[in-house]
Amino acid sequence: MRRALILALAVMSAALLAACAQEKPELRPTRSAGEGAWYESTKAERHEYCEAYRAHDPQRPISIPTYASEESRDEFADDFYNVLKKKC
Repeated sequence: MRRALILALAVMSAALLAACAQEKPELRPTRSAGEGAWYESTKAERHEYCEAYRAHDPQRPISIPTYASEESRDEFADDFYNVLKKKC
């Protein structure tokens, strides 16, 4: 009886170790590049972005920050503008 219990514990431990050793799937980012740029900016920069967004002044355009992204510059600008719509 004792051998069966030890054998069962050994098998369960091996199964747990095998499950833990499996590669975890790559997680996709939950934020868009525009949101990433927003959260990476300082409070003063965010304030400046929102002021420019609210002003809609062509003489004072919104300065789009740089951020590592696979999107084109125009796609990123559109994404960042959508973030400003939500946040400002």
